Amino acid sequence: MKLAIFAPNVLPVPALDGGAVEELTTYIIEENEQKHLYDIDLYTIDNCNRLSNFKFKYTNILQIKYKPNQTKQHFIDILNKFLIRMPNGRVISDFSECLTHNFKKNFYDAVIVEDNREVFNTIVRKINQEKLIFHVHDDIYPPEDDINIIQRLIHPAGYNMIKGIINSSDKIITVSRYLEKRFEKYGAKNAVTLYNGVLSEKLIPTSLEIQESWKKRLNISNKDIVFTFIGRFISDKGIDQFLNSLKLLKDCTNLKFLIVGKNWLHSHAENEYISELKSIVASMSYDLKSRIIFTGYVDHKKINEIYSISDCIVIPSQWEEAFGVVALEAMTMGVPVIASKSGGLPEVLGNSALIINRGVDFVEELSKAIRQLYLNPDLRIKLGEVGKKRSNRFPQTKEEYFNDFSKIVRLGGL
Repeated sequence: MKLAIFAPNVLPVPALDGGAVEELTTYIIEENEQKHLYDIDLYTIDNCNRLSNFKFKYTNILQIKYKPNQTKQHFIDILNKFLIRMPNGRVISDFSECLTHNFKKNFYDAVIVEDNREVFNTIVRKINQEKLIFHVHDDIYPPEDDINIIQRLIHPAGYNMIKGIINSSDKIITVSRYLEKRFEKYGAKNAVTLYNGVLSEKLIPTSLEIQESWKKRLNISNKDIVFTFIGRFISDKGIDQFLNSLKLLKDCTNLKFLIVGKNWLHSHAENEYISELKSIVASMSYDLKSRIIFTGYVDHKKINEIYSISDCIVIPSQWEEAFGVVALEAMTMGVPVIASKSGGLPEVLGNSALIINRGVDFVEELSKAIRQLYLNPDLRIKLGEVGKKRSNRFPQTKEEYFNDFSKIVRLGGL
């Protein structure tokens, strides 16, 4: 079976620079080397020829150079204002035009677009008899569940784009039943869930020596109880809510907040959010400031070391998380979780976490949950054990993820 796979963004595949979607796509490529169910053309950005050293027998990496063209994007933005109002909402981008420029028409059995709507919309115009699969990793817009005529008038652009995806896809692969149901509410009859997976063999506790090394580097004592956030520095992730909750926990003297991640895209909005986080920290007393630790980027190969020194993982998302890979990683490591009631997070976590409703009282409720686990080590252990057991419901190896993927692509009626 001949497949074309389009990587989601500017990060390369194989996943040299991380990225959850990029990692999962890499699993497919690597496991296919063992089973050879597909002959794959992988369309991915590689500006520095870093992928030239990768040699796959059954995957051909099409290394594409991409340099943002602001002038071209300006005209595309003008065009998109008209396209988004059309029935199928086919907005495009300078990036999507570049990634799909050398697409081999009438060559593949199926084309898989990984989580980029502009790339999907661009490739639709080039598809003839190939089956088209859109693999969605993020929630869809508009966020409301009750899709009615009023909301179509309020959100015509978002509605048009989603209907365009549904109408043009032979299959829509989602990462949770939550997201699958969201598409079904728009009328999709071709959506199916492929749960994200992790590599449990790499998510194992590290040695005490490595843990002590991290603690010394981060100024964490063995008496400290560490609550950790892992993710991108964007407002939707709720880091500001996490930081503000510390103001209500002044009496928890051995409490440390560990914040792991970075500002990936350096967009104006992200840079503004970084400034907001700095302002929150600056407004705190010296004592509270000393309890907050920003690590910067940590290579995903070492992320198990972060989980190993964490007593709890906090996922304070303020948007609808389609899945929540950090939640699954924490569960696999046996680390308890506090999470907002966001999208697919409750579906992933089940009863292995403290779930908090989003709303005006979120910071207060988050602080209560943190205090509860801070004071109750037995509850932390119990939730960790429940999460560890529950994690086995999801793919834990490349082979398991690849097999689930292939059930959809090969046996799903395509």
